[in-house]
Amino acid sequence: MKLIVGYLTAKPGKREAFLAAAQDHAEQSRQEPGCRYFELLPLPDHPDRMLLAEAFVSEAAHRTHEDTDHMRALWAVMPQMLVHASIDNVVSDAVVHDEDWFDQVPGPSVS
Repeated sequence: MKLIVGYLTAKPGKREAFLAAAQDHAEQSRQEPGCRYFELLPLPDHPDRMLLAEAFVSEAAHRTHEDTDHMRALWAVMPQMLVHASIDNVVSDAVVHDEDWFDQVPGPSVS
């Protein structure tokens, strides 16, 4: 599994234009067989920031994603619309679920 989480900062006043430019990329990314999810969301407390969250079944699936025409198209507009991108990548062969209860009575089991 490969998870990508980050923040993108648009140039002042360019966030909505960037989100519009990224719409096709997001839609096509979600259709890729190795993509589990892809979200690019505006942050309500900052007029220029966006949250990026992606998950792919493997590092190889993410590399395939990076080698698409829609990814190249998005990268082409980034310098005109963004100031900064801060992205963390997490790669794991196994996903381990950890669950904690913070009250005295456990809630329903999660499958």
